[in-house]
Amino acid sequence: MLKRIDAGQVCIGMFVEVIEGLWQDPFLCKRRFSLRREVDAAKIRKCGTASVVINTSKGLDTNRLPGRDVEIDIQAARETVQKSVQLLEEAFAKLRNGDGVSIDHVAPLISSVSKSMDENPAVFLSVTRLKSKDEVTFLHSISVSALMILFSRHLALDEHTIQILGTAGLLHDVGKLEVPLEVLNKTGPLEKDEIGLLRGHPEKGHAILSRQEGMSDIVLDVCLNHHERIDGKGYPRSLPASEVSLHARMATICDVYDAITSVRPYKAPWSASQALKWMFGAEGHFDRQLLKKFALCLSVASVS
Repeated sequence: MLKRIDAGQVCIGMFVEVIEGLWQDPFLCKRRFSLRREVDAAKIRKCGTASVVINTSKGLDTNRLPGRDVEIDIQAARETVQKSVQLLEEAFAKLRNGDGVSIDHVAPLISSVSKSMDENPAVFLSVTRLKSKDEVTFLHSISVSALMILFSRHLALDEHTIQILGTAGLLHDVGKLEVPLEVLNKTGPLEKDEIGLLRGHPEKGHAILSRQEGMSDIVLDVCLNHHERIDGKGYPRSLPASEVSLHARMATICDVYDAITSVRPYKAPWSASQALKWMFGAEGHFDRQLLKKFALCLSVASVS
């Protein structure tokens, strides 16, 4: 479990994920380490930096006692994921039947995902990685929602925007409701007409969400533009980089990262390091400065 604490609370026995703020010590500026010497703890306490992120599953908590057993977090994450899948299935069923779905309908789901990401993001994301053929769309949406929340917090966005971006991640692929299952679940290469059907899902999703009462402009933007690229070669509209919002750029990164790190019946997952190496090498696809921040975000959260 990750916890952000004041520098003055640091003590030996803690596992430090990152020291936030201006910090020049050549040893202690390492991103992740176990704090073993009182002299080092004293340096951090006196440095005046804003905060320190500790991992209580690998070291002491602020009460100087070991943190929670990681197995407890795994079970809690599984329960949250199961409930989230059920709620999302119900919301998507309403949309499929032509019924309305508002932000309020998915607010409890976003709240539970957000809480899980606060407690142990690495565990929650690991639980969502195993995606069966029947649950792939739902689990992918939940995972992208969780990544958007994690990334938004790392970028220090305001809490209202964080919740909206969590919702955007949850609903970004709603247009796949109108893509045939045989296309979505196909294990081999797609035919040209099948590619056309799949690439139509952002516009179909945008049309569905535009009909919903009180739907946020950010959610609509992410739904329509999460497959746009920085080099202007994305879809559905081949937008130039200047017209792709921060929110859509974040969603592109989170969407692709989850897709290539997930276990599917027909493919092995990539590790976080393999995925990020490929993403950094994908010229023109992602906002590279934002991708660097995403990589740091995963590192702080101990996602591997």
